[in-house]
Amino acid sequence: MAEGDLVQATRQLPCSVAVLSAAAGGKQGAMTATAMYVSETPSLIVVSVSRSFATYRLIEESKEFALNVIADTQADLARQFGREHGHDTDKFVELGIATEPGSRVGAPLVSGCFANMECRVKSALWDVEGNHAIYIAEVVAFKMNPDLRPTVWLNNRYFSVGPECRI
Repeated sequence: MAEGDLVQATRQLPCSVAVLSAAAGGKQGAMTATAMYVSETPSLIVVSVSRSFATYRLIEESKEFALNVIADTQADLARQFGREHGHDTDKFVELGIATEPGSRVGAPLVSGCFANMECRVKSALWDVEGNHAIYIAEVVAFKMNPDLRPTVWLNNRYFSVGPECRI
């Protein structure tokens, strides 16, 4: 199978769209990400983070992060966090992104999201093929705005979740 075919096939899997934020040592950072639900009890999710990203270093130091599920009105926000690199800049300040403090973790929460999940790392894998670390994290605090609709990523585009898919 050609590698291009595999990439095309994986683009047909709808994904959640989130901004993963973290803070440590007086610095904060964020990146566009997706997450997967792992367990209801305890509430666990899994994320994958490139070891070359500044956000990776913040998570490694703090062992926590926030997963900010992007509302359909925030697709540009996801694009901005995906384009900018945070090694030498604070993306929140640079992009003028409104945040609020977490209630249980030090990571900033992105304001106006469909949902914000505050997470503590329970387990991590660095020994995987490729250049990413995999984090399994417990959701220790959560808030959701049911009046908003989440965004999904499919075939290299952002989409709003329609009423037939909502809770």
